[in-house]
Amino acid sequence: MNKLISLIKTDLNITFGLSSIIYGLKAKKQRWQIVVFGIAMLSLLPTYIVIVNVLFDFYDVFKEIGQESYFLLMGFLASQLIIFFFGLMYVMSKYYFSNDLNQLLPLPIKPSHILTSKFISLMVSEYFTSLPIFLPFVIIYGIKESAKILYWIYAIVAFITLPILPLVLASIIIMILMKYTNIKGKRDFVRTITAVLLLVAIVYVQLLIQKISQQAILEGEDFYYNIARDANLLARNLGLVFPPSIWGTFALTNFDELSGLTNLIMFVGIGLAGFILMSFLSEKLFFDGLIGNIEVTASKGKGKKKDLDELYIENKAYISIAKKELKMLFKTPIYLLNTVGGVVLVPIILVMSLSIGDPSMEPFNEIIYSNTDIVTLVLIGVVAFFGIMNSVGSTTFSREGKNLWIQRTLPIKAKDQIYGRVLASVVIQLTGIITLLVSMFFIIKLNFFSLALIIVIGLLSGIVLTQFGMIIDILRPMLNWSSPQVAIKQNLNVLIGMGVALLYGGGIFLLVRFMFNSIDIWIIYLLVSAILTISMVILFNVLKTLIDKQFRELE
Repeated sequence: MNKLISLIKTDLNITFGLSSIIYGLKAKKQRWQIVVFGIAMLSLLPTYIVIVNVLFDFYDVFKEIGQESYFLLMGFLASQLIIFFFGLMYVMSKYYFSNDLNQLLPLPIKPSHILTSKFISLMVSEYFTSLPIFLPFVIIYGIKESAKILYWIYAIVAFITLPILPLVLASIIIMILMKYTNIKGKRDFVRTITAVLLLVAIVYVQLLIQKISQQAILEGEDFYYNIARDANLLARNLGLVFPPSIWGTFALTNFDELSGLTNLIMFVGIGLAGFILMSFLSEKLFFDGLIGNIEVTASKGKGKKKDLDELYIENKAYISIAKKELKMLFKTPIYLLNTVGGVVLVPIILVMSLSIGDPSMEPFNEIIYSNTDIVTLVLIGVVAFFGIMNSVGSTTFSREGKNLWIQRTLPIKAKDQIYGRVLASVVIQLTGIITLLVSMFFIIKLNFFSLALIIVIGLLSGIVLTQFGMIIDILRPMLNWSSPQVAIKQNLNVLIGMGVALLYGGGIFLLVRFMFNSIDIWIIYLLVSAILTISMVILFNVLKTLIDKQFRELE
């Protein structure tokens, strides 16, 4: 038990850099970061307030039909599904690609103890992810229903145990995946592709279950009678997407009854039972999946001169940097999910929703067919949003970690560093644009000019937003990290970059909205393109100066 407690403390300290933060605050070196963090959070606040106001309206809608429990179910489902989906990649990174594994494996420590310490660190991380999602639903429901103190106690217990089951499921899936995809020479590629396909399959199955549930409700002959008779009808049927969320929902809605306590016990109990099962399986699966990630293999046979010539192909400096960036992004699962995953998965999920006939997409179809110009502007905005959520720029130097010294010592000009890293981001952005346009092909046929505008202006916006992220990352690179997950998920630069990008993108959005009804649409396109081009040139020169300066002064 003492070993386990020590492991947990150490892992939490490494994951969140607690000792470093405390030292920095005492030494007055990092106090300015609190101010930066506050500014970044304030920049996200207006968007969050709008979302919360929309949730208030959602509650009123469900209140009118007597289905308030469905509102709470949305909070549980959204939180747990997000934790599960992102947990698949976070678990893979934390369990199998952490730098501390080389030190832990030779020690007399059980696999279950190693995984438990990493699992608890992941749980703490997921509290920061789930809190802003889950909290509004709980607070709005509690205020609107004038809930008593027992409701709030149940809500705290539900929140504390909320991430357990999704992370347990993600852990078991990844351990099985890593054990049976341990293919020599192609491990990382096979595992990453398998994980992405698995994620798509899970989303499709859940959408299919949701469709069946909706049809079962809406096509019933006594729908309005049943909905008036049963206040939990929607929650009970639509909760099939993730059944444990129903128990959490009913625990809060029935907090003043015995059934509320029973559902809370079931909600907590299934999570703890899953954790015990995961610990047991880790003794059987963990080491088998880990072998190969830390081993070094040598190729057999003598190489020929032709092979060596093919290995050493001379490229431009910026091309080499771009290729290195892309290899790093595609080879590391956690990087793949946070950079490529979002821009590819979102359009795919959209198409899947349409292909299975999701009734909730019908209003979306009507809006799309109504105005091509608005659709073009919206799709440009979607591409720009991909750029905002894309963390390629805001982690480009941090992802180098302690190996950044190599880039600093190589005879590579600052402009090549910019070209190469921006080019890698453009490839990711272009992947998202192509996926989006292919997805939209199944919904609406866009003309050539619309396609060209979406690609050109979308790429311009992506370049500018990448440059903003690079400026932030070169000013304060996070180089001391224990696993790739820390470098991208717990990197404050990502949050700051999103805040700056939202402010910049929001300003352009307000300008377009102001001009839309009074100025020709082509003038708007030209003006936006000009703003982005001028911004790109200015940011390039700023970046060039900063990279030269920081590469000389970084310790």
